[in-house]
Amino acid sequence: MQEDKIKAWQFFRNPAVKEFTVPDSVTCIGNHAFYDCKELRQLTFAGTPETLEQSAFMKCSRLPEAVLPANLKEIPTETFSGCYSLRNVKIPDTVQTIGNRAFFHCASLPELQFPAELHTIGISAFERCTSLKTLNIPEHVEETDFRAFAGCWNLTSVKFSPGIRNIQKWTFADCFRLESINLPETLTELGEGTFMNCVSLQQVRIPTSLKEIPRNTFLGCAGLLQMHIPEHVVRIGKHAFSCCTELKKLAIHDTTECGGSGLFDNIRLLHLYKNGCHVRIEINEEKAGDENLLFRFWTEKDNARRKIFFRQLKNPAYKIPLAVLMTVTLHEDNAIYRNYINHNFKLVSQFLIQNHEEEHIEKLLQLEY
Repeated sequence: MQEDKIKAWQFFRNPAVKEFTVPDSVTCIGNHAFYDCKELRQLTFAGTPETLEQSAFMKCSRLPEAVLPANLKEIPTETFSGCYSLRNVKIPDTVQTIGNRAFFHCASLPELQFPAELHTIGISAFERCTSLKTLNIPEHVEETDFRAFAGCWNLTSVKFSPGIRNIQKWTFADCFRLESINLPETLTELGEGTFMNCVSLQQVRIPTSLKEIPRNTFLGCAGLLQMHIPEHVVRIGKHAFSCCTELKKLAIHDTTECGGSGLFDNIRLLHLYKNGCHVRIEINEEKAGDENLLFRFWTEKDNARRKIFFRQLKNPAYKIPLAVLMTVTLHEDNAIYRNYINHNFKLVSQFLIQNHEEEHIEKLLQLEY
């Protein structure tokens, strides 16, 4: 009588298992059934088992290929974890879930073709798959779990289909060669450290659907050159852009709350937006000492405290654009900024003309300067 299940731990560390054909009578492969079968080099399915249990082929370190049965719906936890030699995997169209660490450290796997009906990618599902180069995430995947693709050192490009809503913590952390990623307008949540240490990432478009850039999101992204923070982003967390040593151009709105300090540390060109108006500030490379005051002024939402920082500012290259922006956007409680412009109107006009912002002169004149 043929059995319908390969039992749990049945071939545990069995060096005699070099080739194996799963009989067509088998409907289930038990947990750890082939765990650490280091000599297993060929795996064939004669039938179509409906169930794999967790860790079924974990640490089969010489297995080069796996063509999974056609009606499988889930690749569970640690199924192929530690299969270092796995170079080719055929995931059937029926699979909806790829479990936690299912392909953890499959270091030889160069590509993946995800089924269209895939819904779930689990924790560390493909972490340290260091040969992966590109990813196309299908539309039914609404969430990637913690560290799903972390440590995929050779990953260069990621494309999400519309539908993704949540990219959880550290999903792409330590993807050192990641250069291109699209974030669709369906995305509403990024986790902490999502792109931490993605040193090759130069530019990311933040979708208007995203409300927060959490702490450590772009920490260590030393190749990031510029960033535009949409008006709908209400908060930037601590260290979100720390150690982004090449981030020279930043556009940010007055409505965005900034946690921590250091956001402007490496910026050379700053675009500030408030109530539909905008000024640009070129940051002094020699760091005259006003940069911290500039940051504190912009991130402070209390007008009384803002006035204190404004009084302390000495560099006219920072003080003039701030005075102009606050004067033309504040309908009341703007006397300190109006007075500064009154007393320095010639200098202010020259500065605005030199920076090709003559439209602000017209706005100031309309305020009876």
